[in-house]
Amino acid sequence: MQVNIKGHVNASSTSSDPSTPDSVSLGEDSEPLIYQDRPIDQKAAKERLKRKQGKDKVGETTVTNLLQQFRDTLVEIEDQKKQDRKIMLEQQAMMIQQSQKKQELDRIEKEKQIMKMNIYNLDPISAAYFQNKRLEIMQKRGFNF
Repeated sequence: MQVNIKGHVNASSTSSDPSTPDSVSLGEDSEPLIYQDRPIDQKAAKERLKRKQGKDKVGETTVTNLLQQFRDTLVEIEDQKKQDRKIMLEQQAMMIQQSQKKQELDRIEKEKQIMKMNIYNLDPISAAYFQNKRLEIMQKRGFNF
C-alpha cells in the first residue's frame, strides 16, 4: 500500500500483502527488520552479534582513550605547575639575595661615613658614641686594640 502526499491510499501497491510492510526501520543506527518466511540462520545471527559487539568495543575504546587523554592532560598540568613553582621560588631566592647584597652595601657605606667622620667638633657624648662605633667596626674587620 502506498500513501501519497495528500494522505490518500493508493490501491495499486506492488506488495503482495497490503496489510504487512516488507520492512520496518527503527532509526538511523539500526538495521531495518525484514520480515522473512524463515528465521535467521546461525551465520547471519553471529554476523549481527559481531557487528554489535564491535560497536560496543569502539565505544569502550573511545571512552578509555578519552579518559587516558584526560589523565595525561592532568599530569601535564601538574608538571607545569611544579615547574612554575620552581621558577617562582628561584626568582624569590634571587630577589632575597639581591636585597641582602643591597643591605650589605648600605651597611658598608654607613661604616665608611662613620670612619671618615670628624668627631672633634662634636659634643663629648656624641664623640664618645661615634668613637665606640669606630672601635666596633675595626673589631669586625679584624683589628684588635
